[in-house]
Formats: sequence, C-alpha cells, structure tokens
Amino acid sequence: MRALDAWLPRDVPRLRGFLATAGALAACSAALTIAQAVLFADIVVAGFLESRDVHDVMPALLCLAGVGAARAAICWIAETGARTAASRMTRALRERVLERVALARRGSVSSGEAVTATTDGVEALEGYVARFLPQLMTAALAPPAILAWAAFHDLPSALVMTVTLPLIPLFGALIGRSTQARTRERWRALARMSGHFLDVVNGLTTLRAHRRGRAQATTIAATTDRYRAETMRVLRVAFLSAFVLELAATLGTALVAVGIGIRLTTGGLGLRAGLAILVLTPELYGPLRALAAEFHAAADGLTASRRLSALLALPPAVSTPAHPRPAAFGTLRLKDVSARYDGPPVLSGISLEIRPGERTALVGDSGAGKSTLLALLMRFLEPSSGLITVAGSDLAAFDPAQWRRLVGWLPQRPRLRPGPVLEAITPAEPGALSPAAAAELLGAGPLLDRTVGEAGAGLSSGELRRLALARALARPAPLLLLDEPTAHLDADTARRVSDTILALPGRTIVVATHDARLASGADQVIDVTGLRAGILT
Repeated sequence: MRALDAWLPRDVPRLRGFLATAGALAACSAALTIAQAVLFADIVVAGFLESRDVHDVMPALLCLAGVGAARAAICWIAETGARTAASRMTRALRERVLERVALARRGSVSSGEAVTATTDGVEALEGYVARFLPQLMTAALAPPAILAWAAFHDLPSALVMTVTLPLIPLFGALIGRSTQARTRERWRALARMSGHFLDVVNGLTTLRAHRRGRAQATTIAATTDRYRAETMRVLRVAFLSAFVLELAATLGTALVAVGIGIRLTTGGLGLRAGLAILVLTPELYGPLRALAAEFHAAADGLTASRRLSALLALPPAVSTPAHPRPAAFGTLRLKDVSARYDGPPVLSGISLEIRPGERTALVGDSGAGKSTLLALLMRFLEPSSGLITVAGSDLAAFDPAQWRRLVGWLPQRPRLRPGPVLEAITPAEPGALSPAAAAELLGAGPLLDRTVGEAGAGLSSGELRRLALARALARPAPLLLLDEPTAHLDADTARRVSDTILALPGRTIVVATHDARLASGADQVIDVTGLRAGILT
C-alpha cells in the first residue's frame, strides 16, 4: 500500500506545507528525545556512581524538566495543529468534490455514492491526514536519529536494533495486504448500503402506496448486516496486527536490554551509554508501532481518497471557456440541436428561435425533453450536436457561470437555502423587483416571516415552488427559464402565478408547462413532442 497517493499533494494545496511542518516538529521531537535520555543517564550516573548531592545535579534536573516540557509542548502542537489543518483541508476538498459532482454530466455518478464519498469518505481521509501522515513523518525521522546516536556510542546495540527494527514494518506489510482488500470490501458495502438507503428514502411515498415497505426493510437489514460483517472482519485483523506488532517491539527491546546487561557486567559498556540506549530503545520502536496502529486509518483514508480522486476527475457536463458572458442579451437560436445523457438521444434535430421580450411555452408529453431543452439553455448540458447561439454568438464560447448571471431559473424540484425565507429568496444582486414584491405578486407574501429547514422542511411543495419563483423573478436577469411553475398549486393560485408570469414586462421567458392557461397566453407555443418530428404549433 502506498503511504501517500500522488494526487493528494497536487490537488490539496496545503498538504505540502502540512507535511513540511509535521517533519520539522518530528525532527525537533527526535532531538529532544535523545537529549532527554542523555540527561537522565547523566543524572543517574552522577547520583549513584559519583555520589553527587542534589545541589550538584540540580542544573541537569532543571534541563531534564525543560526538555520534557518542550517535548510535551511539541507533541501537543503537532496533534492539535494536525487536527485543525486536516479539518480545513478536508472541508475544502469536500467543497471541491461537491462542486465537481454538481457540474458533472447527469448519471455519471450516483447520488448515494457521492454522499458516501463526501461524508464517510472525507471523514476517513481526515483521520488519515491528521493521524497517519504526522506519525509517518515521525517514523521516518526518529528511528534513524536514534540508530545513529546508538551506533556512535554502542555499536553492538545498534546492530541488534538494526536487525530487529525491520520486523515491525515487515509484519505490518504482511498484515496490510489482507487489511487493504478487506477495507475495499467494507467501503463497497458501505457505498451499496448508503445508495440503497437513499433510494428508499427518496421513494418512500411510492413504496408505502404500493405496500412494499416491509420488503425494502428486509433488504436494508440484509445490506446493513453485510456492512456489519465486513466491519467486524476489518476489526479482527486490526486487533491481530496490534498484538503481533506489540510482540515484535517487545522482543526487540528485550534483546537490546539483554545485550546491554551482559556487557555492563563484564565491563564492556559504561553505565552512562548503556542506560541512555536502554531508555532510547522503546523510543526507537514506538514510532513504528504507532504508525502500524494507524495503518487501518490509512487504509480507510487511501481507499476513500481514490474514490474522491475519481470524483474530482469527472469531466464537466459543459466546457468552461475563458470568455465572459455576452456583451448584450439577444435572440436565442437552436439549430439542429440534439442532446443525450448516457442513453439514446433525448432531443434530436431541434431548431427554434426565441426572440427578446417574447414568452415561449414548451409543451408536450412528460419525458418529451422540455426539461432537457431548458438544461441546454441553462448550460447544464452541452448539445451532442448542433449549435445554440445568443445574439449571433455561439453560447458554448461563454463562461457558463457568467452566462447564468443573465438567467433567472426555476428548476422542476426547487430548493431554498435553510434559514429565514426572506434571506433565502434574496439574490446576491438586486433587481428591479424586490423579493418581497415578487412574493406578494405570487400570493406568497405571508410566507416571508417563516423559516425554511433542510430540503424545504416547513414548507409545502406549492409554497416552496412559489418562493423559488419569487427568487427567480427578483434576479436582475433578462432571461427567465421556468420549469413547471404552476405544478403542485391549486387552481386559484396557479391562475395567479400564470397571470404574474405573463404580465412581466421586458423579460424573455421560456416556460415548460402542462398548464393550458399559461400556454395560451404565450407569444409562441412549442410542442416539443411535435418539434422532434419537425412540427411547430
């Protein structure tokens, strides 16, 4: 198993600085460890062999206390700093992954997999960065420093250390080969369980309506049990590895201690050097034992990191050129435009013209491609063939984010930011129509004092739709793209919403609808079902 994936230092900018800081702290800690052992040996020799009193060894005692305090402070700084830095890095990484998933082509990754990767996956990566990587730097720097000091003062002990030290990483690697495979199985079981649970929650109403809730409960229990079994397999290997590595470190320490004891009795080694090496021996094996103890956190983190890397590599659904948005909004033209997701074409050979200030209604059967046509105009999707122009310029030549600043958008399933409703519908840039005025026009004024929770909690579907429409109307955008604005509304409210949309001055409006009243008031009605066959209504 690689200790560090190559993409992490490249795609997580702060990681290089984090590793450099962790290495510097590890080097300081190793130097203080050696100094602490030497001072301890000097004090013992001075007190027991040289018969010095407390006053004579007081400077050495104070130095020993200072070195111990400095070492403890460095350990505290390293641990707290690592947790803080890891939290910040993984939070930024989660935002990047979510942004890339949102911009990717629909269907390229399942919602359950994306949720698992950005929750459990990022948490596993945080543990890997906060615990394993700092310990890796300590294990890379402290043992060589201790070996070098021991070789200079007692070569036989250094040779024993050199022979026994590789046993720990050797056993760790042997156990790790099994652990890595089991960790991957555990991750796949978690992804399947999360994805299935998310699908069940999304379709809970349909399942209850068809009395299939108990069957799904049985399926969820089976997937959960499989995840539990995979987790227990990983834990069994973890406990076994801890025992084996502890045994190897204990045997190595015992061999060094026996050799030092024999040479002390025969006069082949001085007490000062022997005692210092004896104190340093556990510190030699300690970093590798601690690193092996974090091996399972590393296995989880690296398994998650590879999935996060794959999500970051997802190609965007639309390209992002360097050109800004159009200088002026003009006529939208679609010429022989086709669109697809991962299957057969959803739209094929579409040609139409949307002139400024006109109200265009897209009608047709469900699944005919009305929402896909709006997605093309929003630049959530690139045409598989054909050309879309605005004011005579290719729409694909402009930055999607800049283009969307010219568009007011109502999706088929609107969302509002949790918090006070008025804040949730207030756009970043003020328009000619205030959010409160837009809500009043739509009959949603009494809702402005309410608070919306996660996923629209606290609001009905109709209330959420009207507030999202008010947010779109309040944007300073010359183009409005509205997907089913009167869905989930009673007849009177739908009539009021339709009249408000049709009465908006100076806006180019493209609305996908099944509402006959809204369609009848439009300047042009396009039957998407017929348009695919070349017929305009």
